[in-house]
Amino acid sequence: MNTGRSLNRQLLRMGRAAGRGSADGRIRFVALTIATCVLAVTLAAAVAAWATYDERTERGAARTPVLRLHDGQTPEEAPLRIQLYVDDVHDQQVEVIYVEPMSADAPLPPGVSRWPGPGEAVLSPSLAADGVGDRYGRVVGSIAPEGLASPGERYAYARPADGTLAAEHALLATGFGSKDAGGFGDLATVRPLSVFLSLLIAMLGLPAGLFAVVATRLGAAGRDRRTALLGALGGGRRQVALLSTGEAAPALLLGVALTAPVLGAALVTDLRIPFVGYVLAASDMRSHVWPLVLALIASPLLLVALVVLMHQWAGPGRSTRPRGTSRGRLVKVAAGLCPVFLGILSWSPTAFATYGATRTVVLVSLLGTVGALATVPAAVALLLSAAGRGVTKLGRRRGWAGTLLAGRWTQGRPGYLSRLVAGVVIALGLLSVVQVYPSMHSASVQGALAMRERFGHSLLTVQMPHGAEGRTGAWVEKLPPGADVAVLDSTLGLANGAGEVKETPDGPVKVRQAVTVRGSCGALRGLGLECPAGRRAQDVPLSDSTPALRALLPSSVTQVGVDRGPLAPRQGNVLVVYSPQGEALPLGTLKRDALSVLGPGALVEAVGQGWIGGAALLSSQLRWVTLLGVVGVVLVAMAAALNCLAEVLRFARSIAPVSVVSGSRRVYVTVAAWTLAAPLCAAAALGAVSAVWVTLPYTTPPRSGELPPQMLSASVATLCALALVVACLAAWGAVRESERWRPRHD
Repeated sequence: MNTGRSLNRQLLRMGRAAGRGSADGRIRFVALTIATCVLAVTLAAAVAAWATYDERTERGAARTPVLRLHDGQTPEEAPLRIQLYVDDVHDQQVEVIYVEPMSADAPLPPGVSRWPGPGEAVLSPSLAADGVGDRYGRVVGSIAPEGLASPGERYAYARPADGTLAAEHALLATGFGSKDAGGFGDLATVRPLSVFLSLLIAMLGLPAGLFAVVATRLGAAGRDRRTALLGALGGGRRQVALLSTGEAAPALLLGVALTAPVLGAALVTDLRIPFVGYVLAASDMRSHVWPLVLALIASPLLLVALVVLMHQWAGPGRSTRPRGTSRGRLVKVAAGLCPVFLGILSWSPTAFATYGATRTVVLVSLLGTVGALATVPAAVALLLSAAGRGVTKLGRRRGWAGTLLAGRWTQGRPGYLSRLVAGVVIALGLLSVVQVYPSMHSASVQGALAMRERFGHSLLTVQMPHGAEGRTGAWVEKLPPGADVAVLDSTLGLANGAGEVKETPDGPVKVRQAVTVRGSCGALRGLGLECPAGRRAQDVPLSDSTPALRALLPSSVTQVGVDRGPLAPRQGNVLVVYSPQGEALPLGTLKRDALSVLGPGALVEAVGQGWIGGAALLSSQLRWVTLLGVVGVVLVAMAAALNCLAEVLRFARSIAPVSVVSGSRRVYVTVAAWTLAAPLCAAAALGAVSAVWVTLPYTTPPRSGELPPQMLSASVATLCALALVVACLAAWGAVRESERWRPRHD
């Protein structure tokens, strides 16, 4: 037993010494350290996402109103009246829960210590920091973290000042705490966990996996010879595993030591994620501390398993030459799966057109994207390996030593070629997805921004709550000097004039939206309408002189009715407040006065704010795609750089003696061109084709994403230039190495 333990320790020490003494030891040490950090952060990010969604849902359920009355309880006896109000602050969505407690002992929501009085409000810290002031009432406190879905959530509880929250216009509740989380606050705007995890796997998990594979196989030739020798001496797989573990252990332990403080910080304090701005709650991380610890421990264990599995074991026998059949078989299996994933990508546009962007379709599409990015390098490697046979024949036929050597080097080495080209292919694919995905929604975003640029806050709309029509005059008196107001009265009716064609049981008819604009002559002229001689005018066409109405009304509305007279709004009418001079109106003050006078539910918005708010929300969600995609591209670039550096050193050492035989150093340039530059340039071209294929689900109708050909061509040109640089460095290194080369007994 003691002898076995001693042998195990000896093998571990031998592996450690071999790692320090190998020619590629330093590069591999750095690569394994970074791979451990990257893998640990990726696993921790998945755990953090799970913890955040889990705890956020639990807090959301705890604050969701219970809308079912107790048995025998009448609506008048309900202890709470609730109305949800959705506002925007700096184009970010804000949810305000207007509550009217009907008794002193009415149950409180989580995070609130006491009910605000009439005309008072309690705000979340992020909402208070946005500078809303007393828009929802005099601020008397803040919501504690247990009452918020996330630390950065914009949320508030407010109490109407004058009891305007009538029972017939409110939700009746008996308390808070439901089995299921309602769609309040951040919970109404987040994507499902499955979608986020799929995005995390595609943008971060795949590059992390590539980095791990590259790190474990750096300098593989020397280790393959050692393990083959160990097998020839009678060593088994267990001894090979111990030797490999001892070689990789120092780097893996250092990676764990570097990652642990970052995870520790997430457990101690709330962290704001760069670029995205989301605040990661430390309390959520502490509630899932053991999965985080397991993620930290799992990263070196997974890398150890990968190191052991990626090493070739020749087994007992006479030959010490490593056999590469297993790796070649793995590459062939991956290449065989490539058409399957490309087929999924080709089918995705049809699925989106037929079924819409359902969760299943989105997940299948992401599966196709991840699978294609993971398997295309293997397919490219097999093509390049097959091309190596042609290079060999060309060198033999023409008598070119460098070409012949390069062809034999490339031929039958799909594993080497797969690692060489993977960074190029995956980087192009990720760059294309990061470029295309946000562009799918650019049309609506650009339209909303153009409308904001045209009108700013000089044109506002006001939707009145139920029963507030009689208080309109009091609110109009609070308008700032120079502001005019009109009423839009909109109904749908059948007409024989121009309009949208609708199919009915009696055949096709034309439908148009009948809109009447009502106000004083000054208000009508400010909107570009002529004041009618009588009280009313029908079918007044909209023109370039009425840009505000064109912005407010659907494109199908081409003419309106004009009514000169007092406002007298009815239920469903919309007030239009504007500045004839185009000056910005005090939006915050108008919102505060509307909520105070008209009551909860009075919605004051700048023109196009619905599009602007949706665009802002979409932009904040797409930041995750950009952040994860950029991080993924950086990881792929680092893996490719380390792999190319190792290949340059390996090339220089391996090819150094050739000049003695060939009598010319030009052979180094030829071999470097065929074994490094040509595969990398071919991978760039084929990677561009695969990038177009990978983005099919986003660029093919019904989706409208765009993949700029300029970006793709510039990326290919850059990668080809880098390939030439790598080949030149390899040739130069081989020349330098040949000057120092002496025959050795190896």
